[in-house]
Amino acid sequence: MIEARCRCRRYRTASAPKTTTQKPTSQPTITPRTGDSIPTSLGRWPHPTHRPRDRERVITWDDDRCQPVCCHGGVQGGAAMTKFTIDPDRRRDVAVAVAFFVLGIALYVGDLRYFFGGEPLVSVVPEWVPYVALALACAFQSLRSTRPDIALGGCLAVMVVDAFAGPTIAVWIVYSDVVYSVARYGSTQTRRAMLLANWLIAAVALTTAIAGSGDWRVALMVMLLVTALIASPASYGHAIRQHQIAAGSERARAQATEELAVREQEAAVAQERRQLARDLHDVIAGHLSGIALQTAAALETTDSTTRETVLRTVRASSVDALGEMRTMIELLSGSDDVDPPATATMARVDRLIDAARAAGSPVRATIGHSRLAPATDIAAFRIIQQAITNATVHSPGSAIEIDVQQDDSSLSIAVTNPVPDGTTAALPEAGHGITNMRMRASSVGGVLEVSVSQGRWRVSAQLPTIVLDTTAGISTTSAGSR
Repeated sequence: MIEARCRCRRYRTASAPKTTTQKPTSQPTITPRTGDSIPTSLGRWPHPTHRPRDRERVITWDDDRCQPVCCHGGVQGGAAMTKFTIDPDRRRDVAVAVAFFVLGIALYVGDLRYFFGGEPLVSVVPEWVPYVALALACAFQSLRSTRPDIALGGCLAVMVVDAFAGPTIAVWIVYSDVVYSVARYGSTQTRRAMLLANWLIAAVALTTAIAGSGDWRVALMVMLLVTALIASPASYGHAIRQHQIAAGSERARAQATEELAVREQEAAVAQERRQLARDLHDVIAGHLSGIALQTAAALETTDSTTRETVLRTVRASSVDALGEMRTMIELLSGSDDVDPPATATMARVDRLIDAARAAGSPVRATIGHSRLAPATDIAAFRIIQQAITNATVHSPGSAIEIDVQQDDSSLSIAVTNPVPDGTTAALPEAGHGITNMRMRASSVGGVLEVSVSQGRWRVSAQLPTIVLDTTAGISTTSAGSR
C-alpha cells in the first residue's frame, strides 16, 4: 500500500496496491490527519495544495488557503517520487535576493565594502560580520513581495548592526530594493512605517556627516546617496503601484462595460423574441382562428353557394397567412434585395371584415381615416385583427361593430360585440391576444383599454397619427416582421 499525504498535512490518501492491473472504480479514501508521521519516501511537501498521482489514477483535492497548484507525486518501482511547484512570486523574490547577495560578495571581494573608504565604528569587528549581515539582509529580502513588513523590519535591524560594522555598501543596496518593494507591495501601515524609518535614517546620516566632517560638501554627498538609495526607489515603487491601481481600475471599467454590453445584447435578443412571438401570434392565431370558424360554418350549412363562399374566404385567409409568413421568413433570413410587401395595413381591413362575415358574425364597420404613419397603420391593423379574432372566438355569431375615426393628432379605434348568452358579463382573461394589443398600442405611444359595459365587450384604442423616430424605428421593425 502506497501512502501519499496532502502538502498541508491535513489529509492523507491510500492508493491502490502496486500490483493492480485494472483501474479501480472506487474513489480513494481520504481521512483527516491523526498525527501520523510523514512517509520518509515522500518527504515534506512545501505547498498547501497538490494533486498527488500514482501510476493508477489521479487523485485531486484543494486547500482553501490558496489557489490550486498542480503537483505530481508518482510511484515507480516501489519508490515514491515528488515534484512540486513553488509560487512564482516567491521564486522571483528568492532569485532577486540571490542576485543581490552575489553582488554584495563581489563588492566585498573588490574591496568596495564601506562608503567613502570608511572604517567600522567599533574598533574590533570580526571579518565575518559583514558577510553575515549581508546574508541576513538578503534572507529578509527574499520576502520582499510576499511579506514586505517582515522584510522591512528585518532589514532595518540588520542595518543597525551594519552601521557599527561599516556601514557597508551592499547592505544599503539591499535595503534600497526592500524600500522599493514596500512602496509597491506593502500595506498602508507598512508604507507609513517605512516613511518614518527613512526620515530617521536621513536625519541620522546628515547629522553624522555634519558632526564628523563639518564640510557641507560631505553633507551634500550624503543627502545625494540617501536620495539615490532611499527616496528614488520609494518614489519609483509608489509610481508603479499607482499605475497598477489605475490599470486595475481600467480593467474593471472595461469589464463592466463589456458586461453592460452583454446585458444590453441579451435584452435586445429578449425583446426580439417577444416581438417575434407577438408577430407569430398575430399571423397564426388570427388567420387560423378565422379558418377554423369558417370551416365549421361550412360544415353546418347545406347550401352549396354559401359553402363555396366560405371556402373561397378560407382560401383567401390561408393565402394571406402564407404571404405574411413568407415576409417574416425573408426578413429573418436577412434578405434585403427586395422590400417585402406591406401585408398588415389599414387598406386590408376589408379582408378582416369579409373573413368575420364568412365565419357567421355580422360586421358593421365605420372606417374613417386618411394616410397614417407606417407604425400607426400597422398597429391599428393588428389591433382590429386581434379584436375581431377575440369576438369570433369568444362570441361566435354575434354582431361586431367597428368604428375607426381620425383627427389631427390621434386615431380612435373601437371594436364592440355583445357578451354571449349564458356567460358572465366580466372581463375576458388577459391572454396573449389582449397583451399583444396593449403592446402594439404602447409601441407607438398609444393606449388601449378593454372593458365590459352593459353586456358588451369593448376594445378601445387611441393611437397617435405622428410617431417619434425612436418609436417608429421599433414599429417599423415590427412592421417588417408581418
